[in-house]
Amino acid sequence: MNENSNLITESNFSNPVPPDKKPKGGLLLAILLGLLTFIVTGVIALVIAIPFFFLGKVSESFNPIVIIAGIFGLRELGGFFAAQFILILFFALLGDFGTAIISWFINRSKKLATVTFFSALIFQIIAVAIVLPATLKKSQETMNAGIEREKSFEQYATIGNVSFETQEPFSESRGINGKLVEVSLFKKLVIVVPISVSRTGIYQVNVQYSDSEIGSTPMKDVKQTLNVGDNTIKVEFLSNESREYGYVSPKSVGGTAQIQLSYLASQQELLDSLKSDNTTDPKVLQQFMKDEGLDQGVNSNPTVNKFVGRKEVQF
Repeated sequence: MNENSNLITESNFSNPVPPDKKPKGGLLLAILLGLLTFIVTGVIALVIAIPFFFLGKVSESFNPIVIIAGIFGLRELGGFFAAQFILILFFALLGDFGTAIISWFINRSKKLATVTFFSALIFQIIAVAIVLPATLKKSQETMNAGIEREKSFEQYATIGNVSFETQEPFSESRGINGKLVEVSLFKKLVIVVPISVSRTGIYQVNVQYSDSEIGSTPMKDVKQTLNVGDNTIKVEFLSNESREYGYVSPKSVGGTAQIQLSYLASQQELLDSLKSDNTTDPKVLQQFMKDEGLDQGVNSNPTVNKFVGRKEVQF
């Protein structure tokens, strides 16, 4: 009996059972389970997003991107994209952990679950390495096409040599260096903007005037239908719009006018232009339509301002 007992005991010690025994083919299965991260991550993101669908528009205080930007002190457009990246990274890690948990339930092995987590992480990195360059290239192509499209409106018209007119002169006494001096003023200052037009349509001129006497005036705009050829738009500044209740001749006080010209394109015009474009990728055109708010057709807003040109003139 003692000899048999010793044999059994020695046999048990010579062939111990590993506490975390790996099943046959378990390592390969654990690695392949990492592919589930793409499904698990999507499911987690969807579950988190469900409340937003039911609640509709949620206050910015509950917006995860806004919360992340606030925590890390991220500002402006670059900060917005950085916050988006952090949120995506968070979802990706949640997906990796979720995939590792599934692996543990299948294999009942912490080691294999760890293998699954890192394989999922590697699969995500590989996917990003493949998809990101193509996405960036496509985004750059879309951006370049959009820039070229916007630049095309700059060919519609050109701002000429801007001048001014003063009307309704009067004079008043002002204290200058301790003396009363008669100052010549005008009740109306008119900025004359000549425009050479190559495409008939409705145009808008925005003008802001400033000088050493009055500072800057509020921006004024004038809309006018212009035909092909030479046209003139006049923008009037009245005395009650000046803090000095009158204007000195711009040449005497270094007056400056800032002019911006825009083309008011109808939504139907933009829609027809996009639909007839045979040179741009259809997907890019769809993005343009979405950006212009035309993906659902023409709405109640009849026109869209398109930049044509800008000019600053010192008289």
